[in-house]
Amino acid sequence: MVIDFHLGANGLLSYPARWIGIESPGWMGVSVFFVLSGFLVGGLLLKEGKVRGSIDSGRFLARRGFKIWPQYYLFLAVMLVAGHRTVRELWGNLLNIQNYVGGVAHTWSLAVEEHAYLVIVLCLYLSARCRLRMRYVLLFFAASAVCVSLLRMLLLRHGLPYFAPTHARIDGIFYGVILAIVYHFAPETFHSLQDRRWIWVAALAAVLLFARFGRGWWEPSVTLDSANLLGIALLMLLYRHRKGARHSWAYRAIAWVGLYSYGIYLWHVSVDEPIRALGRHMAGWLLPAWVLIAPAAAAIALGFVTTKLIEFPALRLGDRWFPRRVDSAVGTPAEFEATEAGAHT
Repeated sequence: MVIDFHLGANGLLSYPARWIGIESPGWMGVSVFFVLSGFLVGGLLLKEGKVRGSIDSGRFLARRGFKIWPQYYLFLAVMLVAGHRTVRELWGNLLNIQNYVGGVAHTWSLAVEEHAYLVIVLCLYLSARCRLRMRYVLLFFAASAVCVSLLRMLLLRHGLPYFAPTHARIDGIFYGVILAIVYHFAPETFHSLQDRRWIWVAALAAVLLFARFGRGWWEPSVTLDSANLLGIALLMLLYRHRKGARHSWAYRAIAWVGLYSYGIYLWHVSVDEPIRALGRHMAGWLLPAWVLIAPAAAAIALGFVTTKLIEFPALRLGDRWFPRRVDSAVGTPAEFEATEAGAHT
């Protein structure tokens, strides 16, 4: 969805979107990512606390660093060497505060993600020290998410930035953490909610109807709330982990893309201009298909290569220095745990 949105009018989703009278919904992909991230990253910490009786915050943050920073700082180095950016333009990226001071445009969400790691670790640490029951932790994240949504409205009305700052967008990650709490501490409730598919189908329908008819009546901050709802609904509809369950080929294909998603996301902006330059030498009848398919295909290929060459070796090094305390965030089936998919977590 994010790649498609960055393709603009050439994005695959832009065609059906124009047909039903809305703009491309690809920008909502970041909100979907935030919800999934909160569910998985929060799930790692919650499962560790549940299984081990404590959370090793330093180990968790170190492992996150081994996953994110090697590719990220190589990406920034390439930008500097290629002359696309100067150190002065990238200082926010170097300090991971680019969503406040500017930098490489599409990396703002990585800053939100890293800030969220610190917030979630701190909240769970304090809740453990205070011996709070998990229902109160859930209520805290729920109340915080609502406060962020209200703050976003206030920022918009006063003409202040509301799209990229962490304090205005961390609510999507909090919703994912809430789902992770329910998953780990009330699994029967979680699966019961999942089985009520009509709720989540209705939520998807509501998001589409809002995108078609409601955006002119409500302020843009509410549109971001609808994007969070999209992320929640998609997670509840598509994620399935039951003991002994057999996953479809489509599920496995999506999981494969998930393995390489960070590399794809980080590097996908690098392929657009070369792809367009190659397209200028092609026959006119071939150009529309090339512009539609080639950028996404090249982004996936580049993300696959960089993940194999950089991320996976870094993760193996992180496993050696900071062994993980739980197998996965949500209990990946045993047959996958010995693969590189396990190292990705």
